[in-house]
Amino acid sequence: MSERILIVDDTELNLKMVGSILLKDGYEIITARNGIEALEVIKSKPPALAILDVMMPDMDGYTLCERLRQIPSTAKIPIIILTALSGVEDKIKAFDSGADDFLAKPFESQELRARVKVLLRRFSERESVQTNEEVSGKVIAVFSLRGGIGVSMLSSNLAASLSQIWGTPTALVDLAFMNGQSALLLDLPLRNSWADLGRSPAKEMDMDLINSVLLHHDSGVHVLASPRRPQEAEVITADHVQSAIGLLRAHYHYIILDLPHDFSETTLAGLDMADQILLMLSPETASVRCAANALETFGQLHYPPDRTTLILNWPFKGKGLPRAGIEGALKRELGVVIPYAGEAVVSSILYGKPSALQMPLDPLGAFLEDLAYLYSKEDHKQNPPESAGEGLKRVKVRAQARQEKS
Repeated sequence: MSERILIVDDTELNLKMVGSILLKDGYEIITARNGIEALEVIKSKPPALAILDVMMPDMDGYTLCERLRQIPSTAKIPIIILTALSGVEDKIKAFDSGADDFLAKPFESQELRARVKVLLRRFSERESVQTNEEVSGKVIAVFSLRGGIGVSMLSSNLAASLSQIWGTPTALVDLAFMNGQSALLLDLPLRNSWADLGRSPAKEMDMDLINSVLLHHDSGVHVLASPRRPQEAEVITADHVQSAIGLLRAHYHYIILDLPHDFSETTLAGLDMADQILLMLSPETASVRCAANALETFGQLHYPPDRTTLILNWPFKGKGLPRAGIEGALKRELGVVIPYAGEAVVSSILYGKPSALQMPLDPLGAFLEDLAYLYSKEDHKQNPPESAGEGLKRVKVRAQARQEKS
């Protein structure tokens, strides 16, 4: 049975143009001239995807998008905002209303067809996620008391790399509720977030609810995003965090926690549940001091020393504190040093594509992919699953090359 697509536009010509483009791909097309008519049409024929114009009488496309998200039969379907308005504010407004994508007029027919196909595939993959297969997931927390060190950068790259290496979805959990960027770094619209989980009691949370909130990236990363607005974070408690991570741990082999730069109750809930803590710092005095404070707090919380690994990231060009001096000050050895990558990092942030995905063969992408393998589950390393992907092949080739050089 062909997938049904709803097109809403108050101009007959636009309805026919968009409809004719998608009919060529075998979709069933239903149309409406305004929001009220669209809401009536979906009662008998819920669509698999909706394409909404913005400028319509009585009810604009943003309002219609919000209404569709409130109706059970259309709450999860992909929605594209198609409009002549093309400013940044218009795009943000579209995503805030719950849209998955934004396409400005005029557009190329091939681009529309491609975006429809991608969104329908994402929706299909999301619906097919199995929630009855229980696993023993590894929780990796990325943390720093000092901002600007690259916590979100490393978190998104680890999540993307792990999904590419082992061929299974990885959960990326953004616990920076006030200003989290995990979804942005993967160029995902914030149609759902932690705010949707916070509205219900933590004890009532289940995997079906979490699956309805996760944002799905083509790489296999499933993001539990931070709220759009800081005030929405007020309803999220440590119990919510513990419940969500516990459920994810039973269904994902890897759960990456992107943590804020504090020791709030929700941050501590994440740290308490972590199997591995990657404590990030940069080669400057303030960062080293923050790392020392974090290590002292970990000690007071009775975290085992081997649970924490120090990751030195070189985010700026030029000299910094020497490695020996940093290790002496912290009385701990650095586990990993991420070299300065300059434009490679800037490019990945601008385009919302982690370096490990955008350029896995370049030095930074390869380094981050190897780092993800380093912190993979031991049973995966010893007995790779059949699902293992191209990332594992790249890791093994590089390991063999290093062995031959030594």
